[in-house]
Amino acid sequence: METRRQSASAFQQVMQQQAAEKNIVLDGQQLQLITRLDALIAPVLSHAQRFHHGLYIWGEPGRGKSFIADAFFNWAPLAQKKRVHFHLFFRELHQIIARGSSVEAAIEACIGRCQLLCFDEFHLHDIGDAMLIKPLLEQLFQRGVLLVATSNHPPENLLANPLYHQRFLSSIALIREKMEVIALTGEKDYRTLTHEAQGAFRYGGLLIAATQAQRQRLELPAPAEAPLPLKAGYRILETLSPAGAFLHFSFNALCAAPTAVMDYLQLCEQYPQWLVEDVPPLARVSPAIQQRFINVIDVLYDLQCRLFLTTNYPLATLTQGVELDDIQRTHSRLNVLPVYQR
Repeated sequence: METRRQSASAFQQVMQQQAAEKNIVLDGQQLQLITRLDALIAPVLSHAQRFHHGLYIWGEPGRGKSFIADAFFNWAPLAQKKRVHFHLFFRELHQIIARGSSVEAAIEACIGRCQLLCFDEFHLHDIGDAMLIKPLLEQLFQRGVLLVATSNHPPENLLANPLYHQRFLSSIALIREKMEVIALTGEKDYRTLTHEAQGAFRYGGLLIAATQAQRQRLELPAPAEAPLPLKAGYRILETLSPAGAFLHFSFNALCAAPTAVMDYLQLCEQYPQWLVEDVPPLARVSPAIQQRFINVIDVLYDLQCRLFLTTNYPLATLTQGVELDDIQRTHSRLNVLPVYQR
């Protein structure tokens, strides 16, 4: 019991210190989440009976989910722990399965001897990923792995596409049965207060009707006379200039084409700086194109690539009128970009 009290106190102290450093006053829901994370890990540290296998934390972007989950992961005194971005984890899982491994063996290869697995940005749009969720959860829970997941959506809203949602209901039931679900519904967007994105992403920019002089000062490439082919996985994409310091796309070439998350992940490994030209108000394009743009921003943000966007519209106009729930996360992430305009 003494070990349990000490570990709980230690994590709460860590959170209070980190919040103070960022000039954040933790609200009641955030304090409750910190307490529940303490309760989650305490049985592991004291070898006591466990009541939950994990925590599923959801809320709108910027409510402190990743801030608290990251601090918990960094603090957790476990020898084997792993923090992964959702897209990267499932790309690795698919690649191992494609090489001939069973689903169970692929999951084993991905999680190893992990005692704590933290999933950042648990969101589902791909039915192929969704069909792997249940065997993954079953294997994690059977092995006693602690799972902490953050999401913008409650479990019931995962894989919201009505064409596929029915096939995911058993996975939702498993999440509800084995994990404690906690919502952070505060009104503050802490990203706007603390610049949560501390990597290269926020050193890009949103250029609104920018001048040529502004582009030159930022050392952005000019379009070539004709589009250039670029291989991404099994696809050939069209770029606006030779791939060098920047990977240079038009919005249509990147998002209107049938591109996928796997393509963006592969390109990010080679090109850490992106320039995407002529982004329109997203309400004017199809939901499929909207979703590709959302996925692009997710991948670039998760991998902290530097991003410049050119457009003739302010950010509020770009995202206004889009009915996809994930657009709130996209708006929050783009909101950290410096704005350059005429």
